[in-house]
Amino acid sequence: MRILINHQTHYDYEDFTRYAIQRLYLTPRDEPGQRVLRWELTGDGEMRQQKDAFGNTVTTLVTTKPRKSISISVVGEVESMASPLDPAKHYQFERGPHEPPVEVFLRPTGLTQANAEMVDFARSRISPTSHERELLALAADIEDRLTYTPGATHVGTTAIDAWARGAGVCQDHAHVMLALCRSAGLPARYVSGYLSGEARASEATHAWVDVWLAGHWLSVDITHRCFTADRWLRLAVGQDYEAVSPVRGVRQGGGAETMRVAVSVCH
Repeated sequence: MRILINHQTHYDYEDFTRYAIQRLYLTPRDEPGQRVLRWELTGDGEMRQQKDAFGNTVTTLVTTKPRKSISISVVGEVESMASPLDPAKHYQFERGPHEPPVEVFLRPTGLTQANAEMVDFARSRISPTSHERELLALAADIEDRLTYTPGATHVGTTAIDAWARGAGVCQDHAHVMLALCRSAGLPARYVSGYLSGEARASEATHAWVDVWLAGHWLSVDITHRCFTADRWLRLAVGQDYEAVSPVRGVRQGGGAETMRVAVSVCH
């Protein structure tokens, strides 16, 4: 399947900025299962790319001239292919040769801590010897408990907070899944990407989880209660949202900020 992406982000400021730096995780991962046919990432400023410790491509955008707006543009086409482990299973991934040990993804972060109730919940359902179907059952349990509710949480909401509220979006579903899996002894990592066929920007930009089980990664979409397939395009993996948020940065000056985002992901 070929997926077409058009992702536009635009910031307006009430005054001139003196300096701004943005960290962008907006380039697809180079891994089996997806092949970049064309990809153009542009922005208002000097841009440099490098690989991080997890094999993601990270772009740094620096603006040193006074500006009252900054735009970031992504236009590309990616071919999504079958898993090299099993052509019928798009959701299986081997550990990359330059990736850190999977045990790195057992460590909780500030966003993925589990409380005692969550630990008991996880250990009653999964373990390092679980089967694939038990991961899907856990995803369904999480989605049942956290009703998909845009606006109920924000980017700093922790897994414990979302668990208590019983509401959230894909990012919260992913953080709770990470907290539960890690507390039960299963390495798990956050995945940031796109989901083709969704009309709204908030749903076309998506998040899910890779879980290490039986010697490979299994990619689970908690929000949709399923393993991923060819509609899912992977941008970056990390320990949580903060580690691989698509756009993150700081600036000097500018005053109040207004952000506009338009995303189209289709096949």
